[in-house]
Amino acid sequence: MSNKALKRGIAAAAAGLMAVTALAGCATDSGPQTIRVVAAQYTDDMQAYYDDLVTRFEEANPNITVEVEVVSWNDIDQKLKTMVQTNDLPDIGNLNYFSSFAADGLLYTAEELVPADVLADMVPTFIENSKYEGTAYAVPDLASARLFFYNKDIFEKAGVTEADIATWDGLVAAAKKIKTAVPDVVPIALPLGPEEAQAEFMIWANSNDGGVYSNGEWTIDSEKNVETMEFLADLVAQGLTNPTPATFDRTSGAFALFSEGKAAMLNGAIFLPGVLEDNGSTVNYGFTNFPTNRADGKSITLGVQDYFFGFKKDGNKDAVQKFMSFIFEPDNYAGFLKAAGGFLPATVSAGEAMSSDPALAPYIAVLPNAVFYPGSEASWPAVQGEMQQTIGTAVTAGADIKAILAAIAAKAE
Repeated sequence: MSNKALKRGIAAAAAGLMAVTALAGCATDSGPQTIRVVAAQYTDDMQAYYDDLVTRFEEANPNITVEVEVVSWNDIDQKLKTMVQTNDLPDIGNLNYFSSFAADGLLYTAEELVPADVLADMVPTFIENSKYEGTAYAVPDLASARLFFYNKDIFEKAGVTEADIATWDGLVAAAKKIKTAVPDVVPIALPLGPEEAQAEFMIWANSNDGGVYSNGEWTIDSEKNVETMEFLADLVAQGLTNPTPATFDRTSGAFALFSEGKAAMLNGAIFLPGVLEDNGSTVNYGFTNFPTNRADGKSITLGVQDYFFGFKKDGNKDAVQKFMSFIFEPDNYAGFLKAAGGFLPATVSAGEAMSSDPALAPYIAVLPNAVFYPGSEASWPAVQGEMQQTIGTAVTAGADIKAILAAIAAKAE
């Protein structure tokens, strides 16, 4: 899958999207106002996207000034938490959770955030994931799924095939062959650093019949999750991964290593092909379903959904809704997806326009087997934050895995 193919599909989607609400030509009747947006930095292109978007929005709405701050994924969680704690609320936030803000009564409902026709165009599953206690308090901005990437040339040198890595046992055997045949590469890149440790943990845990939340209960320190971390710790101990997963991040670590041809396998995001292309990588790669250790033999994927949400402030609702509606206008939303680097769209119309794109089809195909973050639980942000900082220590030699998981589980209380 190439980034160019993704960009072509996204650009084509703009022409095929259903029309959404047009913005009124002027802003509010209450006079000039300013709204602030704290947005996630999916790629280095996001600030330029928002700069152009804001320029055009302000031309159509001269009484509304929009200030957008694009913040890296390493910092945006703490940024928004601090703004809430200091009562310095932005008007719009963009993050991979929202429920803790909803639980504190800080957010507009989705019905207040965007016009009815925009809301009706959202993928129903994603809107369900946007609910807290039965009410949607956010709207999805995009979604993604994961596949397992591998270096075809390294596999050929080691005598390994894609079919060999369908299960955990097969994965270990393949990694050992790679370590022997191509000793200068990392068989499995394992990023458990702060950037996205929660995602790496969840896909491995759920691939072992574990996970963080099930049937209304937190299951973070379950025996299945302990078993998963013991498995990963054993991979590290055998030298089948990078040596220090706890400080090894996804983008700067795993993706970079794979891009350089120095890692044979990794859990890959939907935008990894674009990263490889942008880095000028010549890696001959393939991708397949994530290796499984589930009793039913089914391979799962991690479905990641991010959100836009609006903070309730006196007099800002009209401006917030107008800007959110502007983002989801067809051309603007296609531009958002393109700037973000290639993701699954959050709207039905965009999905229909892009469903024939061969670059996206493999990810759409695995979505029925996706597990999602428990974003509707108000304590998930605290759990996620603790997991990002500490789960990587569980794979170090001599670590008390049960105690580390229990400490993370305590954040759910």
